[in-house]
Amino acid sequence: MSNNKEAESNSSSNYFKQIRRVKLYVLGGDGQWDDRGTGYVSYQFVQGNGVVEGLRVTSEADDSKDLLMTKIFEEDVFQRQGDTIVTWTNPETREDVALSFQEADGAKEIWNIICQVQSRLRKNSTDDCDTENAAGNHSSGTLHNSDDFYEMSLPQPEMENLEKLQEIVSSATSVTRDRIVDGVMQDGYLSKIYQIFRTCEDLEMEQSLHTLFKIFKGLIMLNEPSLIELCLSDQNVLDTMGILEYDPEYSNHTIKHREYLKNPNLFKEAVPIKSPAILFKIHLNFRLTYLKDVVMARYIDDVSFSTIRELILLNNVEIIAQIQSDSAMLEELFELCRSPSNPKGEAKNGEKLSEKKRNGFLFLRELLEIAKPLQLPPQMAFFRSISSHGLFSILENGVNSDDNTIVSASTDIMLCTLNHDPQLLRSYVTSDEGQTLLKNLIEGLLFFQDVGLKAQITEILRCLLDSTTFGCPVEREGLLDSFYLNHMDTMMSPFLSEESWTEDGEQIQHSTNSGEEGSQSKGKSVNLKTSVSKRERKECWDCARKHVVELLSFCIEHHAQRVKYYMMRHDVLHKVLELFRQPNKHLVLAALKFLRQCVGANDSFYNRTIVKKDLFAGVLHLLKQHLYRNNLVNSAIIELFDHIRVKNMKALIKYIVEKYRSVFEHIEYVETFKLIIIKYDQNQEFEKDKANGLVGSEDVHSNCDAAALPTGAARGGRTRTQVAGVGEALEAFGADLTSACAFVLNLFLRSKLDDDDDESYFDEDDEDDGPVVSKEALEEMSKSNTNLSQESSGLAAVLNTYEDVDKVEIRRRGRGRLSLKHRRTSRSMVQRRMHPTTVTVCSLPPDRRQNPFSLAPVVNLVLCLRSSPVHSGCFRSQWRWRT
Repeated sequence: MSNNKEAESNSSSNYFKQIRRVKLYVLGGDGQWDDRGTGYVSYQFVQGNGVVEGLRVTSEADDSKDLLMTKIFEEDVFQRQGDTIVTWTNPETREDVALSFQEADGAKEIWNIICQVQSRLRKNSTDDCDTENAAGNHSSGTLHNSDDFYEMSLPQPEMENLEKLQEIVSSATSVTRDRIVDGVMQDGYLSKIYQIFRTCEDLEMEQSLHTLFKIFKGLIMLNEPSLIELCLSDQNVLDTMGILEYDPEYSNHTIKHREYLKNPNLFKEAVPIKSPAILFKIHLNFRLTYLKDVVMARYIDDVSFSTIRELILLNNVEIIAQIQSDSAMLEELFELCRSPSNPKGEAKNGEKLSEKKRNGFLFLRELLEIAKPLQLPPQMAFFRSISSHGLFSILENGVNSDDNTIVSASTDIMLCTLNHDPQLLRSYVTSDEGQTLLKNLIEGLLFFQDVGLKAQITEILRCLLDSTTFGCPVEREGLLDSFYLNHMDTMMSPFLSEESWTEDGEQIQHSTNSGEEGSQSKGKSVNLKTSVSKRERKECWDCARKHVVELLSFCIEHHAQRVKYYMMRHDVLHKVLELFRQPNKHLVLAALKFLRQCVGANDSFYNRTIVKKDLFAGVLHLLKQHLYRNNLVNSAIIELFDHIRVKNMKALIKYIVEKYRSVFEHIEYVETFKLIIIKYDQNQEFEKDKANGLVGSEDVHSNCDAAALPTGAARGGRTRTQVAGVGEALEAFGADLTSACAFVLNLFLRSKLDDDDDESYFDEDDEDDGPVVSKEALEEMSKSNTNLSQESSGLAAVLNTYEDVDKVEIRRRGRGRLSLKHRRTSRSMVQRRMHPTTVTVCSLPPDRRQNPFSLAPVVNLVLCLRSSPVHSGCFRSQWRWRT
C-alpha cells in the first residue's frame, strides 16, 4: 500500500514539474531575445520589511542554480501572449523578460497567480493594511518554496482560514480541481465546515456566512458529481442549503431553503418503496432539480447545468430499472389505480383512499415522464413492462373519473405512450375491451369543463387517427372501421342532433315512460364535474364544438374516402358551416378552416355540395361584416378565395362569380376578387373558343385549367417530353373526342417542327402559330377508311391496364415510319401475362412525309380504342412522345 502511495506521489510530482517547465528569454540591447536556459518556475515568498511574493526559475540542469528571481509587481506590467507565453517589463531595471511554457496549463496557473497577487497588493495598498501578517512564520529575509500552491494542500477548516479557502476554491482550474475535490471529500473536512457554519449562524457572523456561501458556490461549480452528491446527502443537505441561504447579494432578504425542504408534504409515497438506494436517488433528484432551478439559478453556467442534468438522468435510469424489475411493487401500484374512489374509505395511515389513488396516477405519470429522455432500449423495455400489467385498462377508468387530477394524469400518460409508440394504444383500442376507452375520450371531449383537458383529448384522438403513422393496413382499417361505425356519431352529435342540446351544451333526453311522450329531461352537460354558471358552460360548449370541427378537418386530410361518405350521408358540410352565425370568433375561424380544408381537397363531391347548397352565402356575409377590418377572419376569407383563383377551380369560380359578381366588383382594398372575375372571364372565353374549333392554338391552351392539362411539349427538344394525354384532354373538352385528339396532335406536331434531324417528318422551318390540324381537318381525317392491322388490335388489349401506370411511346422507326410502343410498368401486366408490344401504325411514302394528314391512321387508332370496350385505361393515362 505504501509503495502505491509513493508511486502516486511521484507521478503527481512529475506532472506538476512537467507543466512548470519553461524557457527564459531576456531582451538584449540589439533587440533580439537571448535564451537564458530551460528550467522550472515556482511561486515564492520573501520576508523582509514586509512580504514580497515573486517567481523563481530554477535551472533544469542544476537545481541549486537560479535562472531568475523576481517579485510580482503591483503595476500592470505583466502580459500574456497566446497560451504559453508570459512577458513583463521590470519597472525597476527596465529589463524585458519572457517565459515560454511547455504546457498551456502551466502558463495559465502562473498567470492566475500573478493576477491574484496583484489584486491583493492593490487591495492592501488602498486599505493601508499591513501585509506582515501574510508572511506567516517565515524567517526574516529567507526565500521559501511554495509548492503547496500546486499540490493544493487545503488549509485546515477553521474560522481564520475561511478567506484563504475561499480564494483557493474560487481560483480553481483544471489542474488544481482534483486536488481541491480530494481535500474536501476527506473524512471530517466537510463536517468541520458545517460546524463552523452553525457557530457563525448562532453568533450572527454575517461576513463569515457570506464567505461560506462563496466557498460552497465554488465547490458546486467544480462540477464533480460525487462532491455534489455528498453535499446533498441526507446528512448534509440541510446544512448545505443553510449555507446557500446567505447569498451576499440578497443580504436584506430572508431565504428559506431549509424550511421548504423539510416540508413532509413534498414527498408523497403512493406505494412503499422498499429499496433504500432507489429512495435516496428519488430524493437526490428532487434536491438536484431544486438546486439547479432555484438555489443556483443565477450563478450556474452551462457546464454545471449539464453536469447536474446528466446526474439526474443517470439516477433516472437506475430508478426506472429498479422499479421495472420490482413486479410486486408494480402490481400494488396498478391495483391501487384500479380501486374505486371512495371518499369515505380510510387507509390505515388515515389518508383517504381517493387521495392515495390520485397519488398513484401521479406517480405513474411521473415514471413515464422520466422514462421519456432515456435511450430507446431501456425506454421500450419499460413501456412494454407497464403495458403488460394492464396500463390501458386503468386509463380507461381514469378518463371517466370524477377527479380532474386523475383525468389529467390519465391523458398525460396516454400522450406519453402515443409519442413513444402509437401501436400500443391502437392495439388496445381495436380490441373488444378497448372500445370503452375511445367512447370515454369522446364523451370527455364533449362534457369536460376543463378546456385544457379538451385540448389534450383532441391531441390524443389526432395521434390515434393519424394515417401516416399506421404500421399495417389491417390495423388501420380496423381502427378506422371502429371509429366511424361506433364513435363518429357521438363526436358529431353537437351538429347532427342539435335539437338534443341546449345552447349551453346541456343534453336533453326525451322521456318515454308511461305515455309521457314529448316531455324532456336534462342529461349530461358540460358542468358534469362541478357546478358553474351558464356563461361558463356556454364557453366550454363552444370550445368542445371547436375541437370537434378541428378533428373533422383532420379527418378530411387523412381519411379522404371514409369521411367523405360519412359527410355525404349526414349532410355534415352544411351543418358545420352553420357556425358562421355564431358570435364567437374562434368558432367562426374553425368553420372557415374546415371549409378551406374541403376546398383544398379539390374533390368534386365537396365542390358540388358547395354549389348546390350555396354554402358560400355565409362566407360572403362574414366578408361584409369584416370588410376593411384587416383581422384574422378577413384574412382567412381572402386566402380562401385566392386559393380558388390560383388553383383555377372552374366550378367554384363560376358559382361565386355568377352569384356574387356585384359584390366582388365593389371590393377594392385587395385585388383578389377582381382577379377572380378576370379568371372567370378567361374561362368563359376558353369555352367559346372551344366551341368555335380554336382549341389547337397555343393562346387557347394557355387558358386551360392547370389541373386538367399538363404542360405542353417543349419545342425543339430531342429528349423525351411529356405531352397532354387524350384522356386528360377529354376532361377539359368534355365528350368532344375530336377536339381532344386535335389538341394532343397539335402539341405533338409542334414539338416536331424544330427537329433538325435529316429524317424528320416535317419541315424545319414552320413558324405558323395557328393550329396545325384544325377541328374540321381532324373530322375529315377520321372519315378515312384506313384499316387497322392485327397489331393495332393487340395494342388495344395491351393498353387495358390501370390508369396510373400506362405509358405509351411514339418513336421514329427508320425513314418514314411511325410506331407506338407500350412499356410494361405495372404488376397487373405481369399478372395478366402481357408483354411489351410494338405496333407499326403506318408507313409514310416519301411524297407524304411532310403532310400532317399522314397521321390519319393514328387518329383512327385512337377512335377505335375510344369506341372499343377496353379503352378505359388508355384514355386516362399519360402519353410520352420521344424523338
